[in-house]
Amino acid sequence: MTKQKSDSRLTIHAYLQAIERVETQFAIIRFALKSLSPAKIRGFYKAQLQAQVSTIESGFKMLKEHSPEQDFDGLKEMMFEHLRKKHRMDNRRADIRFKIEFSEDRINQSELLLLVAHFESFLKEVHRTFLIADPGKVFSNRDTKVMLRDIFDAQSANPFSKFLNEQILKEVKTLDRQSIERRVDYFSEHFGISFGSQKDITKLKEIMEVRNRISHEIYASPPSTPEQVQDQALVSDKMLEYARQLFRSFPSKCIEIGAQTYQSYFGK
Repeated sequence: MTKQKSDSRLTIHAYLQAIERVETQFAIIRFALKSLSPAKIRGFYKAQLQAQVSTIESGFKMLKEHSPEQDFDGLKEMMFEHLRKKHRMDNRRADIRFKIEFSEDRINQSELLLLVAHFESFLKEVHRTFLIADPGKVFSNRDTKVMLRDIFDAQSANPFSKFLNEQILKEVKTLDRQSIERRVDYFSEHFGISFGSQKDITKLKEIMEVRNRISHEIYASPPSTPEQVQDQALVSDKMLEYARQLFRSFPSKCIEIGAQTYQSYFGK
C-alpha cells in the first residue's frame, strides 16, 4: 500500500475551524449566563463565601498550631465580617443586574481579543507563505545592504536558503508590528490583495483600535453602575458581528488568490 503524502500547502480550513471554536465557546457562555436566575447567581456567591470562610478557618487553625499562646479570634472575626458585608452587597438586586450587564460586555471583549489573535497569527502565516512562494515580489525592489558572510554561511548545508528564511522571518515580524493601515497597503502593493471596501477597512481599523484599548486599559477602573456599563461598553454586538465577518472574508480571499497563482504553496 502506497503511503499518501501529506499536503503541506496553506489552506483556510484549520483557521476557520479555530474561529468557529472561539465563537461556539462564547455562545455557550452567553447561553449559560442568560439561563442563570438571580437565585442561582446568589447561590454562586454564597458558595464563594463558604469557600473563603473555610480557607480562613484553615489558615487560622494553622496559625494557632504554630502560636498557641496568640489570640487570633478578633482578627478572624473582623475578616469574617468583611466577607459577610461584601456578600450582602453582592446579593443586592441591582448589583446582580449590574454584574450580568458588565459580564456581557466583558464576554464580547474577550471574544474579540481571541478573534484578533487568530486573525493576526494567520495573517503572518499567509504573509510568510507568499514570501516563500515568490520572494522577489517584495525583496527585488529593496536596496538593503547585506554582508556576504550572512549569505555564505559555512555552517549551513544550504546557506542561501538559510539566509532567505531569515529575511522572510524578519520581514514578517516587521510588518506584524505595523499599524493595520500599513498592513492593508502592504498586501495591496505587493500581492494585489484588498482587505475589502473602504467601509470594511475603516471598520477593521476601529476594531483593532478597540483591541488595543482593551489590552492597554485592562487595569483601568471598571464601570461601577449599570448606567456606566451601557455608556462605557467597548464591544457592541454589532461590532463583534462585523469582526467575525472580516476575520473570515479577508483570510479566505488571501488563500483564494494565493491558490490561483502559487498552487504549490496554497490549497483551496
